[in-house]
Parts: sequence; C-alpha cells; structure tokens
Amino acid sequence: MAKVIFAITLTLVTFTLIKCANTKSNQMTKEAPVNAKDQDSSIDVSDLDTQAIMNACNESFRIEMSYLESLNTSGSFIDETDKTPKCFLRCVLENTGILSEDGRQFNPARAASVFAGERNGKPMDDLNDMTGLCAADRQETCPCDRAYKFLRCLMSMEIEKYETAQ
Repeated sequence: MAKVIFAITLTLVTFTLIKCANTKSNQMTKEAPVNAKDQDSSIDVSDLDTQAIMNACNESFRIEMSYLESLNTSGSFIDETDKTPKCFLRCVLENTGILSEDGRQFNPARAASVFAGERNGKPMDDLNDMTGLCAADRQETCPCDRAYKFLRCLMSMEIEKYETAQ
C-alpha cells in the first residue's frame, strides 16, 4: 500500500513540475516575445532587454555565473557535460531572435546586432562574418548543444582575434 501511495505522489509531483515548467515557459514567451518582425536583423535591438531575457531563462535553466564567466574568458564552459547551462543559452538565443524556436536555424545577422560592441577595448567590426561562420553547417542534433557550440565558436573567435592578437 505504501508503494502505491508513493507512486501516486511521485506522479502528482511530476505532473505539477511539468505544468509549472510549461507555465514558466509560456510566461517567458509573453514577457520577452520575439515575433517574425524581430527576426529581421535590421531592426534596432537597443530596446531588447537581454537582462530580462536572461533572468527569465535562469528561472527555467539555473546557471551559475562561473559558467558564463568561463565562456566569456576561455570560450567554453567549465563542464561541457552539463546540459542545463547549454539549455540556458538556447533559451536566451531563442528569446533574442538569434535562434529559431525549433532550435535549428540561426540568424547570424541578428546575432551580430545583438552581440555588437567592444571586446578588450576594440570594436568588434566583423561580427557578421564571425556569426555567419559559426552558424554555418551546424550538425548537432540537440538544440541545446547546438546553441552552446554556436556560442563557443563565436566566443573562441572573438577571444582569438580581440584578446590574443596585439
């Protein structure tokens, strides 16, 4: 009898967590919507609240700051076997319009607009080329892994060009 009660309780908890995750995902989409118009890379991305998107994604996919710091400084995560940080990146890329909702298509021009700025005091003026190279021929089957490897490629190229080159 105790096993039956345990199984029923476990099932209820599982369904509750799934419903909660779906609700958070729906709320995140409502809070930071990206529609087809936003996929156009020529739009002004200055009104894009990336911090709000990252916070919303962190609600669903908790990530330690050390993972992002490692990605920014070395070009890769400290633990590349951990799926959660990769799915966090997928969530961010989808909600900024860089990655399609199915996780298959990248918008390199949009990525260049979103990530535009400086690195090591140098303007990154060739992000369109970099994002195009990193988006081309992605073979990963897992959308989270695909998002991570796209950013790993981009960050590695940025580090090599803007930090190691004098």
